[in-house]
Amino acid sequence: MDLLLTISPPARTKSESKFVKNPIPFLVILFTLSSPAQGFGAKTIDLTPSETDTVSGDGSISGSAPVRVVVSASRREMPAEESTRFITVITRDQIERSGKTYIFDLLRSTPGVHIAQSGPAGRGVTVNLRGTNANHTLVLIDGVQVNGPTTGQSAIEHITTQSVERVEVLRGAHSVLYGADAIGGVINIVMRQEDRHGLHGDANFEYGTFQTFREGGELSAAYDRIQSLGSFGRIDSKGPGDNDGYQNTTVRNRSKVHFSENSNLETFFYYFNAQSGIDDGAFRQDPNRTLKSREQVVNSRYNIALRDWWQQYFQYSFFHDLQVDFDPRNSGGADPEAVPFRLDTDRHTLEYQSTLFVRDWDVIVLGYEFEHIASNIKRSVGFDELMRTHAVFFQNEATFWDSLKLVGGVRLDHNNFYGVEVNPQFSGSWWLEKTQTRVKGNMGRAFKAPTFNELSFPNFGNQNVRPETSWSWDAGIEQYYWDKRGRLSAAYFRNSVKDLIQFVSGSTGVFTAENVARARLQGVEVEHEIQLHEHISLSTAYTYTSTEDRETGKRLTRRPWHQGKIGLTADYRKFKFYADWSLVGGQDDTQGSVRVRNKGYTRLDFTLTYSLTEYLELYGRVENATDDHFNEVLGFDQPPPRFFGGVRLKG
Repeated sequence: MDLLLTISPPARTKSESKFVKNPIPFLVILFTLSSPAQGFGAKTIDLTPSETDTVSGDGSISGSAPVRVVVSASRREMPAEESTRFITVITRDQIERSGKTYIFDLLRSTPGVHIAQSGPAGRGVTVNLRGTNANHTLVLIDGVQVNGPTTGQSAIEHITTQSVERVEVLRGAHSVLYGADAIGGVINIVMRQEDRHGLHGDANFEYGTFQTFREGGELSAAYDRIQSLGSFGRIDSKGPGDNDGYQNTTVRNRSKVHFSENSNLETFFYYFNAQSGIDDGAFRQDPNRTLKSREQVVNSRYNIALRDWWQQYFQYSFFHDLQVDFDPRNSGGADPEAVPFRLDTDRHTLEYQSTLFVRDWDVIVLGYEFEHIASNIKRSVGFDELMRTHAVFFQNEATFWDSLKLVGGVRLDHNNFYGVEVNPQFSGSWWLEKTQTRVKGNMGRAFKAPTFNELSFPNFGNQNVRPETSWSWDAGIEQYYWDKRGRLSAAYFRNSVKDLIQFVSGSTGVFTAENVARARLQGVEVEHEIQLHEHISLSTAYTYTSTEDRETGKRLTRRPWHQGKIGLTADYRKFKFYADWSLVGGQDDTQGSVRVRNKGYTRLDFTLTYSLTEYLELYGRVENATDDHFNEVLGFDQPPPRFFGGVRLKG
């Protein structure tokens, strides 16, 4: 039994739930709980931009010790070093040094993460966190979910690095704060916010292997209480084969308006339109089949601090996903003209969140979320579906003696298809000042909601399937040394997943979605970073992952036992050098119905940047410099070495 699910189209809903149809009573309760109470600890909150403190590329504030800021760990800004969760932050400086085009390429060097791409640029990419399925990874852009409701996966193969401030990789179950689909973890892509006063502009141009052109630009403005940054990017590539072409147009904008010292409005817009040539599957090339993908995210969030101990936000977000698969008749072929397969999905989300600083050592986060999803498939047979989810969540974070931190929370989701899901989580950490050691541990429940494909796809869907659920825990340490120039992190994780949904052949020979599978995942993650010199830093990571299909006793496919990476950055006068070397062990895969072994591989990427002036840079990048011939997905060859060169103008 293979637990790696690759499915296609969308799904359908039952009658609308009567649970919390009106969120107003809940909001009234929140306001009542948040009314002034004697003994609440004071906390100064200033939501206006500071004129003295600026956030640098690595997330640090000038004039203070470097700190990596994250929001995904607790739904509020906090230093990553203080989190009880295991989290990796890819900073703006690392992104710019690497010169990498796509977010998924940045993730290759992250412990606990396995990337598999089905061919060249634009082809499908799966992201597996700690051995879980790709649709067990929740992907957010500035806190807005971009997983498609029909397959459960994100179109991360099209998300570029332009205008990205940082990427937060939160490993482990996190349904307690984010609801469905966070069994393996959360990837939060945070877009850049302009902090520099005045008008500024950046531009870049790049050319490389396979006649690949990449152009882009940014325009930003920050005056008094208004900040805005917009960007445009375009990619055109012929690709290594006859039908491997790829085009991608991306537009982004993030703005903020400060109404007063304690209130502001943030808006975010993200759009991409991509087209790529695709095959009929592994080992089956197609000369003219194409997949068009278009996504749009609109988000508006009003932040207000009515008291110095009480922060709130109200948020509305919209996500649109359109996929069109078209395979016209091959030249000279007798096959009939194919009907385009069109998948169209809209997601509307309303959120309210309160953050209460009850004491200097006690923080409560609680809120309400409503999600409305509409999806339809258009082909010879299609459907239209609606799904609604109401959720409430609560988390309490308490710190004792400036060293012991305990976090507990619970989230309740009610969905008109699968009913009620309750997911608790507990975590803790202990900071030992003398040895600069932090001991961490987490335990919690998570779930993945059935996708529209699994619920209602014609002839295959089953509206009686239940959510996939998991109980997981992890424990480990973070050790700092040499005045925090070095950091070593090690963790053990274990995850038991049940009710995994698979398409099972019935007595009539028709495949139907059923909750039939179980899996056990466990492993070890090790991450080490050290600043060897003012201008030289070295990082290494290793992941061991053991997976088991509890029904057959076999390993899950496309999960390597061993993964490792070595990263190096160095500066010399006007030169900047970046390199990362990935080592991925062998893994099981399938060829038809036969289980086979896909060999391991190594991949070396490096980038060299030269600053001609303060405003002008030249760079060159090499991908797969070792010319290792390998398949991340069996049957889909990864391209040979690629060479790129470009110019970057900073204004």
